[in-house]
Amino acid sequence: MSRLALIFLALLFALPGRAAAMPEVREVVSCSNISNVPPDFTGATCRRIPVGSIDPQRRQVWVKAIIDLPSASDEPLAVRVAAMAASEVWWNGTRLGANGRPGARASTEIPGRLDAVWPIPPALLRPGQNILVLRLSSWHQPWRVDRPILQIDTEDYAGSLAPLLLYYLPAIPTAGTFVIAAIFFGAAWLTDRRDKGSLALAALSLFTLLQLTAEISRGILPLPYPWQAPRLALIMLCASGVGLSMLAYAVWHYRRKAMRWWMVGGTAVLLGVCALSIPADQRSQLVLALGALGSMLATGATILRRGDEGRRARILLAALAIFIILLAIQPDFLDATLYLTLAALSAILFANQILLLRRIQREATAEAARAAGLEMALLRQSIAPHFLLNTLNSMIEWVESNPRAGVRMIELLGDEFRTLSRIAGQPLIALQEEIDLCRSHLQLMAFRTDARLSFAVEGEVSALRVPPGVILTLVENALVHGRYVDGDSFLLKVVRFDDVLVTLELTTPPSLHEGAGSLGTGTGLTYVGTQIAAAFGNAATVNAEATAGNGWCTTIVTGAV
Repeated sequence: MSRLALIFLALLFALPGRAAAMPEVREVVSCSNISNVPPDFTGATCRRIPVGSIDPQRRQVWVKAIIDLPSASDEPLAVRVAAMAASEVWWNGTRLGANGRPGARASTEIPGRLDAVWPIPPALLRPGQNILVLRLSSWHQPWRVDRPILQIDTEDYAGSLAPLLLYYLPAIPTAGTFVIAAIFFGAAWLTDRRDKGSLALAALSLFTLLQLTAEISRGILPLPYPWQAPRLALIMLCASGVGLSMLAYAVWHYRRKAMRWWMVGGTAVLLGVCALSIPADQRSQLVLALGALGSMLATGATILRRGDEGRRARILLAALAIFIILLAIQPDFLDATLYLTLAALSAILFANQILLLRRIQREATAEAARAAGLEMALLRQSIAPHFLLNTLNSMIEWVESNPRAGVRMIELLGDEFRTLSRIAGQPLIALQEEIDLCRSHLQLMAFRTDARLSFAVEGEVSALRVPPGVILTLVENALVHGRYVDGDSFLLKVVRFDDVLVTLELTTPPSLHEGAGSLGTGTGLTYVGTQIAAAFGNAATVNAEATAGNGWCTTIVTGAV
């Protein structure tokens, strides 16, 4: 693994840069002048400045640069200008051409392309000093930018877009990785909306794809210079999305309870970076670095844990650290090697998430098998011979002594079996339907026990849903293990938040003997816990405890709020 990492790092540093066989222009003389012919560059408005400080926004400027060329070469040379401006170029006093048309006013300017290349006739080249003069104007920018001039230099001539396309070429194959990941993890999240880890990785993949598309558009399309500022803004937005997605993934797995505050803090920090007065590329690199740093902080002490979770956290931490180091030491990282490194980092995140999804799937399969076994056990218990025998004996007695009551008992038993058969396969039913089933069961059991028990409810139950049979199982448990006085009542307390069920609390009447103590254990309570966890998640709990007078109180907390 360490050898592969070293090979990958070596490849990153060996990737080709932009074609620039000749010296790059670093300093020029700039003059603010509305003339259409080159000035003498000695006026009061002329000054010597770095290339990055040239500013033709809302005005016209003239620029002169001295370029030292080595001895004559057989290779054709060209002048490259990458600028958010219209431009016109002279080489050693001879006009080479124009990119758009610079102008002293917005009405006279025709916007040019972002990248323009002019081949230099061999007859104009001379060893030693050569004079490059440019006329620049930028009246059609959608908003002001910090550095409108990106590059002025000479290079081996290969066309206007070919060197740029070659520069971005290594990043293009990574697009397939992110397309597949976006589809896979997006589908995983749509299958289970609670899985925010898959959502974060799907978002990371989509933002990376958008950023990659915006990045390589410069090497594929002849972009008009007014498009560059929105393009940089889109790259910044996507980089922020990638950083926040990284943070969301780490926080979801390692700081889930405080996720809201982590994400609010991360968003505030990234908005602060957007407001910094630094070049757009540096802002994009900074938000990526801060997103990775936040992910490292969220991973935190998890690296000290033993087992698979600690091992995965250590691998993630190492990958994030390498990502930050590369951001710091690679000057052209954002558009040269970012996507290869992001693909490698994402592969680690993807593998981690896939392992987690497989573990969750195995646990869900085991839980489903366990729940099916519990349902079968409860079904066997419900139709156990003693239950049927006692119920049938009661029916015979009532039919002989009071035919009308016997018929009513048969109807109640039939209704209960039909209802149980109908709801058994449903994941959730209305809480009111569950309450009605409990009341019907108590009416049926009154024929056997001569104790007419009621079922009272405190709280609003409309629009609330629960797994089928969970309250009925608790009531049936109480009737099996306890004996109650005629006229007693079960009490169900309901706590809700808007349309979300928060808590259910079922209290039994005091039992005439101590058998109710076994209500806190057994298959019935296990079944209830399993069904509640399957419906509301692992944060849901079911607790049962004895009350005064041999009663019993069972509390179901859904964990939804």
